[in-house]
Amino acid sequence: MSQSVRYTCFILIAVFFGILFPAAGSASGYEAASADINGTTVSANLTFYTEQLPPYNYMENGTLKGISVDLLETVTEKIGEKVTREEVHLVPWTEGYQTVLSQNNTVLFTTARLPEREQSFKWAGPIYTYPNVLFARSDRGITIESTEDLKGYRIGVIVDDVAVQQLLDAGINKSQLVQETNASVLVEKLDSGEIDLWAYPEATGRYLTEQVTGNSYSFRVVYTLPALEGYYAFNRNVSDSTVASFQQALDTIKQEKDESGISTYDKILGRYIPSIGLAQLNYLTEEWAPFNYLEDGNVTGISVDILEKVFQNIGVNRSQADVRIVPLAEGFQIAQNNTSTVLFSIVRTPEREPLYSWAGPFTRASFVLYAPMSSNITISSAEDLNQYRIGAVQSSIENEILASQGVNKSQIVNGQTPEELLSMLENGQIDLWATGDLAGRHQMLKTAEDPNAYEIVYTLSENDFYYIFSKDVPDTLVSAFEQAIETVRDQKDEQGISDYERIIYRNLGVGCARQTFTDDAVVELVNTTTAAIEKNASDTFRRINAGEAPYRNTEDPALYAFVYDENLTIVAHADNIQVVGKNFKGKTDVTGKPFRDEILEGALKNGTGWVDYVYMHPVQTNLYYKTTYYRLTQGSDGKSYIVCSGNYKLCQNQSEVTPANNFTASPEELVAFVEKAFEYAHVHGKEAALREFNNQTGHFVDGELYIFAYDTSGTTLALPFQPEIIGTNRWNLTDANGTLFIQELIAAAKSGGGFVRYLYADPADNFTVKQKLSYVMMVNQSWIIGAGIYNPPENSSIVNVGTDPQVRNSLKSFVGEAIDYANTSGKDAAIAEFNKQNGTFVRDSLYIYAFDYNGTTLALPYQPQLIGTDLSGLQDPYGVNYTKVEIFLAQQGGGFLFYHYYNPTRNMTLEPKMSYVQKVDDTWWLGAGTYIEGLNRTTQKS
Repeated sequence: MSQSVRYTCFILIAVFFGILFPAAGSASGYEAASADINGTTVSANLTFYTEQLPPYNYMENGTLKGISVDLLETVTEKIGEKVTREEVHLVPWTEGYQTVLSQNNTVLFTTARLPEREQSFKWAGPIYTYPNVLFARSDRGITIESTEDLKGYRIGVIVDDVAVQQLLDAGINKSQLVQETNASVLVEKLDSGEIDLWAYPEATGRYLTEQVTGNSYSFRVVYTLPALEGYYAFNRNVSDSTVASFQQALDTIKQEKDESGISTYDKILGRYIPSIGLAQLNYLTEEWAPFNYLEDGNVTGISVDILEKVFQNIGVNRSQADVRIVPLAEGFQIAQNNTSTVLFSIVRTPEREPLYSWAGPFTRASFVLYAPMSSNITISSAEDLNQYRIGAVQSSIENEILASQGVNKSQIVNGQTPEELLSMLENGQIDLWATGDLAGRHQMLKTAEDPNAYEIVYTLSENDFYYIFSKDVPDTLVSAFEQAIETVRDQKDEQGISDYERIIYRNLGVGCARQTFTDDAVVELVNTTTAAIEKNASDTFRRINAGEAPYRNTEDPALYAFVYDENLTIVAHADNIQVVGKNFKGKTDVTGKPFRDEILEGALKNGTGWVDYVYMHPVQTNLYYKTTYYRLTQGSDGKSYIVCSGNYKLCQNQSEVTPANNFTASPEELVAFVEKAFEYAHVHGKEAALREFNNQTGHFVDGELYIFAYDTSGTTLALPFQPEIIGTNRWNLTDANGTLFIQELIAAAKSGGGFVRYLYADPADNFTVKQKLSYVMMVNQSWIIGAGIYNPPENSSIVNVGTDPQVRNSLKSFVGEAIDYANTSGKDAAIAEFNKQNGTFVRDSLYIYAFDYNGTTLALPYQPQLIGTDLSGLQDPYGVNYTKVEIFLAQQGGGFLFYHYYNPTRNMTLEPKMSYVQKVDDTWWLGAGTYIEGLNRTTQKS
């Protein structure tokens, strides 16, 4: 691997901290010419020294470059005679440092300005600010909260480096320091365990780590030392006028700005510091939902959400508001003209490859052909395509895909936007529309007269998507951006979920992957890994973390091994070293399933087994259903480990992986169906929701399940299979038994939501009158929604609990008591009390939880690790986004809901739960719930 590629692997981290390290460099002799910067004539023979310390000063492919090098050329050119990078000498830091201390007319950069060094040099700067960090091996589990925790550790440092003084000033005993003149030696010692920690700038440390170990993330940062400022350090004999002229030229470069308001200094920093450079670029995209599109005046979508997370991770002061939507052809034209432009979401092709720089891929989608159902078009193979006029956005990948499949150019009709092409399809100007499957459906829902009048008749291809950069954007920025995408994908939050997983789940949901290896191969890999750990645990963990075969299949990277200890800390992971050393006890997948706890429980109980969950695919980029095989073993070090590997599920039968909404839905599925409709109504508004609820082929008609809606006076708002009744008042309507069921439905909704039994005609069975169980919720004070199942089971635990007045009143009373306490004691005191496991408001499995209206956790006594985290994206196994439902209920005063959550009295087992939530004030709300299985066991015992 070239130095350039290695450097790009770590440069992202420089962004986070704005690192600049004390460097000693090689010297270059030059005779400074005179210049009248501040009225002073500068004349001196100076020799410049620097060291290998990217991104500040480093040699790449025989050329010296970096922030300090570029600044040196610019400053000396402004003074009057440019010092070229070829004249600067690259030497080890210690050599440069000692040389400039002792030899006249010498300059060292980049050097940290410290009180201990103040009188040893003359100074010009600052160049930039940076911190040193302490690296540790990922599998060591070392935690450093303060310098007091450093006692006893062996810490590797470079001789004469500023980190030495920083550590000594922090009270570290000099005997703890292991000093070397070569940083690569320290990397080797940390990797072998000869030292415990290594003090170095993070960006450069990542770079050197990748060179030595093959992976820039072999080590993790466990502590950050105080920030320092880097300078050009002149030997004491250099004249004050020379140093002053240098300083004034540097200050001028910082102040001079071009027509766009960017200084020469910032432009130089922007070449190497992504947080600065990426903020100077133009960001363009096209209208292509759900990846990038305009909604309510804002640019949004999957790629925009990922872009914002990249900005946040790197520290770029930009947002989605800085993204501009243009026709794709215009975007390509702009990006080809060296305009510092980023364009997305783009498919990578051989023709496009040399025209841009590429970062990604970040997701994948299918390209398809849509046709009106009424046309009865059938496409058996690509040979059939030339019979039809096919529409595609101008300059889009669809044109190239069609051409590659033999479609004549004369058969392709180009439009500027998806909306234009859909209109052409509706008007018969084209026969087929080539677009993304999701993008096409989104456009139909948005502008089609009948969104369900079209069908996919052929799948053209499946492709990955990228961000592309105009060729004038420095490679360092592109590489930083790409690594930031990997961080968005791989870095897990406090809940054990990455930003990428949340974005994909929110926009695309979960897919089923084509299996490329067998479950037997998974078992074989686990057994092979287990045997190796039993023989030599530490060496096996090292090889797994390095991604070596057989622990990561070289031909199919989706087959890899990972290992937990008995505390559910990852000790080795062949696909994502960033999770090594992190504890995942109580953490979940993006659907809310604590699958790792299930692995631990199964391993300790049975030794081996399988667990299903949702996870990222390392090759196909999106979220997929996965099944993992685990095995408990004892390593050569005498410790117990759980060895795992998994396969992505084929999902030939969708009911294998999602609760079935079939003809005979359960009460649990009924409740989930209504709660999802409740959320939809709040997110999309009444008008759009009623339109969808009344659509017989829409999202809220599934077998016997369909959503009905009434206003609180009994007027029918939604009834998809009896549209003639819409707008009529049914307040006094009774069933065959004389039950005023409309009034009962409205009363149940007003009481916080609940179940109602009555007789009603089943539209799926020729409108035969049957027993019906409906569940209703109040959307707001003016209307309700509900759904029902026919011939419901006689005995259902969820219905029994949901209709028990004692249980309902008890929950409302408990929450009311907590609200009174909060109003009396104040918010902070109440939250503190609610979080106490032995407090007044924790009664076994019954406890108060608290959130703000963004979904941020304020109180959760049995899961304190989640305090302060955003849980608004969680869904239970039935797809209920329960935190959002609770927020909407609380905002309108309060109400009941059902969902699945973890029972603290039963080892955090996922169980059905009924909760009641209520608003405290405009900043937060409370809830409490009862676990249904627990109530059933109590009832059975009595």
